[in-house]
Formats: sequence, C-alpha cells, structure tokens
Amino acid sequence: MSNLAASHGLAAARDLVAEMFNSLRRTDLGALVAAGEGDDFPEVVIARTLLQEQADQTARQIDALRQYVDPAFWDEESPGGALAAHDRGEMARNVLLGRPAFFHRD
Repeated sequence: MSNLAASHGLAAARDLVAEMFNSLRRTDLGALVAAGEGDDFPEVVIARTLLQEQADQTARQIDALRQYVDPAFWDEESPGGALAAHDRGEMARNVLLGRPAFFHRD
C-alpha cells in the first residue's frame, strides 16, 4: 500500500470515528480524533482495518472486471482459444473468495 493510500485510509477512518463520537454527543472525543490525536483509539484502528479490507476487495473486483472487459479475453482467434473459455469464471470465484483474480495454488 502506498503512503498516499495509507494516509487516505487513515483520514477516512478518522472522519468515520469522529462522526460516530459526535453522534454520540462526545464532541470532545470527535474533535480529538478529527485532529489526528486518537489514532491509537481502538475505534480508529478497527475502522482503518475495515476500510482497508474493503478497499482491497474493491481493487480485486476492479482488476477482475478489467480482465473480463478486455476484448482480447474473449478473442476466439487467439492461439489456444479465448482466455474466457479457459477461465470459466475462475477469476470471479477467486475475487469473491478474497483472493487476487489470478490466484494459483502452485
């Protein structure tokens, strides 16, 4: 994960947790978290982890979709036939199971 992605994830976690504290009328804690002074709070750590897991899953889905929409993936004139004929939904299954689109056990 790049530093930019990490800082964006932390900022999103801070925003989420600060809003949660504010909605609970704990504006003191909301302000603390929003200012970046509560990064060790369990709520921030958990939110950051969950948001990162969601971002990773979304990235895997986008990767698989990019493969599926590539015309070459469906090109039956390719040597050995269309990659789609060999894939048979394997990329989608991998992504749905939380793995990279091209996941090989060997």
